[in-house]
Amino acid sequence: MRRWVVAFAGGVLVAGLGAFLVVEGLDKADKWASVFGLFVGLAGLGLAVAGTVGGRRHAGGQSVTDSTIGGGVAQVRGVRSNVRIGPGTAPPAAAAAAASPSAPSASASSPSGGDGDGQSVTRSSTAGPVRQVDDVGGDVELDR
Repeated sequence: MRRWVVAFAGGVLVAGLGAFLVVEGLDKADKWASVFGLFVGLAGLGLAVAGTVGGRRHAGGQSVTDSTIGGGVAQVRGVRSNVRIGPGTAPPAAAAAAASPSAPSASASSPSGGDGDGQSVTRSSTAGPVRQVDDVGGDVELDR
């Protein structure tokens, strides 16, 4: 429904602009079109900059929420080199605690404070390790 309203409003706007330019005559219409083109170009530039900045700001958020995980959790982002994460095994007591329905939730979060821009594991039970790797320029290797 909303698409139809936006399409109709856009059509009315284009038709009104066309009628305005016809009434103005060819010479004045050309001048008005130049002015409108300037503002449309500036608006497009502003949207492109806002999209680029917004895309970088919200890129890469990783989260595990309200989950029960029989193994471990590995979150990796921003690594520009090799990464090797070996198998993680939990002690038997931790595996049994995670399997029980009344197990307390383990929570680990990134230094970013859980604002959705970093890595977080919240309100989740894990039987294995929680490994979070973020923006490392060199090699990362995690084994047992």
